[in-house]
Amino acid sequence: MTIEAASSLHRPIKIWTDSLPSLMAILNPKSHHSMVREIQTLLLFHKHIHLRWLKAHVGYLGNECADQLAKEAIRKGDPFLLPKPLSYMKSEINGSILVPPVGVGDVTFPVVNLRKK
Repeated sequence: MTIEAASSLHRPIKIWTDSLPSLMAILNPKSHHSMVREIQTLLLFHKHIHLRWLKAHVGYLGNECADQLAKEAIRKGDPFLLPKPLSYMKSEINGSILVPPVGVGDVTFPVVNLRKK
């Protein structure tokens, strides 16, 4: 992670991104996403690291290169995997519980709701 690499340097560092949603997530003190919490902790202890936003697709050379590398990684099937959000996992579990296995016949399954009440 870029922030981890920058944390070993003891001089002002600016990390630029065109991902406004990512920056907003990092600014959210109530975020429960483990990666966001990790970034928040790193930024808390390394005050010399500053995150900055820049507009995408307007010709910033470094940003265009980063976009190209990201597209290439997707095309090649880069093995870096992000964990799925809890909401997605709950949806998958709900869906699999409610669908009876093939060939079960008249067996019924109870409806299970994993949402908090």
